Amino acid sequence: MNSFDLAIVDVETTGTSPGYDRVIEVGVLKIKEGKVVETYSTLVDPERSIPFHIENLTGITSKDLSNAPTFGDIKDQLMQVLEGCVFVAHNARFDYGFLRSEFGREGIDFSARCLCTARLSRKLFPHERRHGLDSIIQRYGIVCQNRHRALDDAQVLWEFLDLLKDRVDASRLMAAVQELLKTSALPPHIDQSMIKSLPDSAGVYIFYSGDGSPLHVGESANIRNDVLSHFSNVYKSSKEMALCQQVRDIKAIKTAGELGALLLKSHLIRELYPIYNRRSLASRKLLVAKRVLTDNGYFSAAIDSLNVLPPSDLPDILGIFRTKRKAKEFLLTHAREHGLCPKVMGLENGNGPCSFTEPDICHGACAGEESQRSYNDRFMRAFAASGIKAWPFSGPILIEEKNGSVEGEAFLIDQWCIVGSFRFDDTATERFVPANYVFDYDSYKILTQFLLDPRKHARLRPITYDEFHSLLEKFNAA
Repeated sequence: MNSFDLAIVDVETTGTSPGYDRVIEVGVLKIKEGKVVETYSTLVDPERSIPFHIENLTGITSKDLSNAPTFGDIKDQLMQVLEGCVFVAHNARFDYGFLRSEFGREGIDFSARCLCTARLSRKLFPHERRHGLDSIIQRYGIVCQNRHRALDDAQVLWEFLDLLKDRVDASRLMAAVQELLKTSALPPHIDQSMIKSLPDSAGVYIFYSGDGSPLHVGESANIRNDVLSHFSNVYKSSKEMALCQQVRDIKAIKTAGELGALLLKSHLIRELYPIYNRRSLASRKLLVAKRVLTDNGYFSAAIDSLNVLPPSDLPDILGIFRTKRKAKEFLLTHAREHGLCPKVMGLENGNGPCSFTEPDICHGACAGEESQRSYNDRFMRAFAASGIKAWPFSGPILIEEKNGSVEGEAFLIDQWCIVGSFRFDDTATERFVPANYVFDYDSYKILTQFLLDPRKHARLRPITYDEFHSLLEKFNAA
């Protein structure tokens, strides 16, 4: 490794999120031609309080940092130390990500080639189970006076690299370093062979943790490229940083095209409930505002939480919402803009005229002064563009996506509902995405984007109801 200038780096921080947390200590050993030529160490004022558990871990207190320089004060000197060097750290994504964020706050775009010593240890000693810094210290009898202090931890890494010269053949060591430098964007537990095994075609990929728990489900037109983009963007997102620190395995499922990948992803998120998809996962219950008829013959709205939504109810849906408050705000806004009565809409209680009467917004439906026909016509116009889109076909449709000439997936769809789907090749068919002929909001959003794009129409064909029932039997038999 003498052919590289190295900056062996360790940082201590207020937490694990580079987008929010801050650096409190930096330690750097600069190596040229196999010798330490410069040592840099400083505490850093994070300009915020330090969590109690960080004080316990590092021994660094808020009092220690009260007179320390800010990162803005040290940026120029630190940049000079790091410039032109390979950035070396244990779990380099963490240290590199934090320094990139700190430099970024100062308007500096810092970048460097990275060498992760945790990945290097795994590559050179795959028979060892653990490769954390504490394990390396214990395994090789390295002395560390002040664990979790930046310069002391950096010194441990230098001693580890130095002892490799006597334990690993020089050509093998250099080959490992060269390969890791080429794939420095990969997390420490993911090797190049796993990435090479991923297909460069459409489909779904799943990240798993060390205990086999699903972390994240994604879809892509090119699985390998999309997985690599997760790893290369880790320094821009604390969420990506946390995800990449946990991922231990990647599973890929190829699909014939875009629609299959999107629908399979939606299904797997619901089935696996991965940690990093939960925020985007809609509840299995649908909170809907639905058109109803009052006893007096006026159109009103009811807010319901439904497990399933039959296709026959779709024309009455005014909107789908995450919270009841959002639903009420939606209805009240439309009532105000279109002169609808909040009492008739079920948004106000009590006797007497509604609150829209005095500002002359309500036309008198709450007092029976407006005819049902006039009111209901205005109600329909008010919500014409906000409900579930009308099914744009006269009947059911069949969509086929093919991968090559014979392999592919087929989807039987009616009224935005996936009635059935299967995979096929030249020998057999098998079921694909589960379907039960009920409205699913996630699938609806996928299908509207797909079906209302005229460029996609070459992939679908309307079918008769006789064909529909024949295909449905085939789907159920697969």
